[in-house]
Amino acid sequence: MLRRHMIHGLAASALAAAAPWVRAQAKYPARPITLVVPFAAGGGGDTTARLLAKGLADRLDGSVVVDNRAGASGNIGAAYVMRAVPDGYTLLSLSSTYGIQAAVGKPGFDAVNDMQPIIMATRDPLILLVHPSAPWRSARELAVAAQKAPGTISHGSAGAGSIAHLGMEELGFAMGASFLHVPYKGSSAAMTDLLGGNVQLVLTTTTFAGPYVKSGKVRALGLAGAKRLAALPAVPTFDEQGYAYDVFDWKAVAGPRGMPPEVVQRLNRALNDVLSSAEVSTRFEADGSAVVGGAPEVLTQALKADIERWKVLVRKASIRLE
Repeated sequence: MLRRHMIHGLAASALAAAAPWVRAQAKYPARPITLVVPFAAGGGGDTTARLLAKGLADRLDGSVVVDNRAGASGNIGAAYVMRAVPDGYTLLSLSSTYGIQAAVGKPGFDAVNDMQPIIMATRDPLILLVHPSAPWRSARELAVAAQKAPGTISHGSAGAGSIAHLGMEELGFAMGASFLHVPYKGSSAAMTDLLGGNVQLVLTTTTFAGPYVKSGKVRALGLAGAKRLAALPAVPTFDEQGYAYDVFDWKAVAGPRGMPPEVVQRLNRALNDVLSSAEVSTRFEADGSAVVGGAPEVLTQALKADIERWKVLVRKASIRLE
């Protein structure tokens, strides 16, 4: 009898202790959600994150705060989220660079097993930009110039190990040429130096590059993928110019492993609704970005495939990040 009372007492205590957690999840979100962007403000990833944050806040009837934690090619912000309490209040806006870091670097966490996927948001082809005064009018002209002077034509990226860095390495292999890498702390800084003539090339996403191309501030030499974009119809693909090149950047939302399933499901449903809304989908399509959406597993599958792809390039190009 005493044992039964003890067991009932312990069970009641456990339920009482769990009650605040259960109540907190029942009314999720009960406080502001932080969406960490692991790059500087103003870049393509930041733009996408802020658009998703606004839509998510509207649908959850809460507040979503964007927190830029730049550094170490996204590893600082990513590590911060992977080590956070898995309660759904600290999320990560991640991109293809997240998978690259898992393939080439040592991020300090397990990129797959420490991460709770929530949604794959968008997919963007990469586009190569030059200043309007640059002498090259096509990818072919650039390749010929780079072959004559290996490692002298500079390209700015969002950082060592970013999609722009490794994407340019892969383009160099396709062209039979090599380029001089100049890393920055974000796409915005690299673009600023391209506009100022301090670097000669920038490989970036169409989401980020679109306004610059349309305004004539930069000239686009080529676009990844098999077909041109309706948003940038005058920009030829690399494939049209004789180079097989299909590097895409993606944007997604994730959290730390261990999040309550019901919270993951609610976030996934809300973000799918954001992506399917006319306001957001039209905005992405206008920038040349394809909306993906779907189940959390879509993100996991893409991440694993990317890690294997970049491991191959890292070995081929003998890339090492300190």
